Amino acid sequence: MNDIENYIISAEEKWLNSLLSYCKKLFDGKKILSHDHTHHLRVWEYSKEILNAISNSFDIDNNFIEATLIASLFHDTGLTQNLNEDHGNDSRIICSDYFENVNLKKPENFNEILHAIEMHDDKNYKQENIIPNSILAVLSAADDLDAFGNIGVIRYTEIYLLRGISLNDLPKSIIQNLDNRFANFERTYKNFPKFVEKHKDRYLASKKFFENLKKEL
Repeated sequence: MNDIENYIISAEEKWLNSLLSYCKKLFDGKKILSHDHTHHLRVWEYSKEILNAISNSFDIDNNFIEATLIASLFHDTGLTQNLNEDHGNDSRIICSDYFENVNLKKPENFNEILHAIEMHDDKNYKQENIIPNSILAVLSAADDLDAFGNIGVIRYTEIYLLRGISLNDLPKSIIQNLDNRFANFERTYKNFPKFVEKHKDRYLASKKFFENLKKEL
């Protein structure tokens, strides 16, 4: 077992059950099934995959892994209050309040965690997003990976309809967003081509679904 695996086990033992339970509680009764606590858990699983993929090229320590786990479990909690794309700020407040109310010792890089949570859904993908070993880059890419494949089709459809986008406009809007997400993922992790290629098929499968939907409409 390598250091990364040990760090991940340690971080999960410390944080996962309590944060996932709190996340589930926030979404209870909210009827946002595509982005509930199970989505947050999947994003953490994708974060772990990213961390393992880049671990031979970057120094990934225990603090960074704990920070990524925390960010993963809070990043979309703001959707319980705000369904718009700027929900990241609400998620940031929820995370900050949690640490204050539970009287938890904040991680050394807490401000970076809050920044990543707030900015994770900024799909303009500014320059800072393409630093492969930043909390924001890992969180943003992990969130993007959960938008691909069959689960991505369900996630997109529900959240876009909840945001008031009409069925006729759905395919065009989603395809554009999908393309942006994959372009960001590919740009950020271009030095890991096997990892990128693995998820390209999932991206293309989602895109094909909405291209076919567009034709039918």
